[in-house]
Amino acid sequence: MKKEMPDFKVIEEYAMRCYNEANCVYGDGNYWKHITMVSDNVKKHQGIFKNRQDALYTFGAALTHDLMEDAKQTYNNIFDVCGNDVADITLSVTDVPAENRLMKHLLTMGKTVRDPRAIILKMCDILANATFSKESGSSMYQKYVFEYQYRKPIFKTALGWYKDELNLVALNVLWAELDLVHTI
Repeated sequence: MKKEMPDFKVIEEYAMRCYNEANCVYGDGNYWKHITMVSDNVKKHQGIFKNRQDALYTFGAALTHDLMEDAKQTYNNIFDVCGNDVADITLSVTDVPAENRLMKHLLTMGKTVRDPRAIILKMCDILANATFSKESGSSMYQKYVFEYQYRKPIFKTALGWYKDELNLVALNVLWAELDLVHTI
């Protein structure tokens, strides 16, 4: 049964509580900084979606996207608060356990590419991580630049499957922003 998405305030309060209870941090600060960066990216690039509901569900999932990985929430926990679409998108971007980062990313991308909303959310997450690490001088920046080299062609190919659902001009703006931040 499909559950309607609740108010964003409900999703935000739930997500913030879960991240805080799990003691999630981002750099030296509160994890909400990362969630805000990702959700701001989704908001900025919402014009990629021709269907307004897709943009709204993706924004909701931007708030919950790390709850399974980092705050030990389950699909059902997220579904109960946020509804089917937000839970599905969150599950689609949640990392699959694997023996190394490359395998983790490749296995995760296999499920992410099944939903264009998940791909756009992951791109906004990648943009937030690369921007933060570049600006803060983090050693992770080099890893993100390397990883972008194999993620980009996979996501670009998959997004071609959904070209009728997306505003390609707006999508190219996001690609340009990603390319720029991943240029050393």
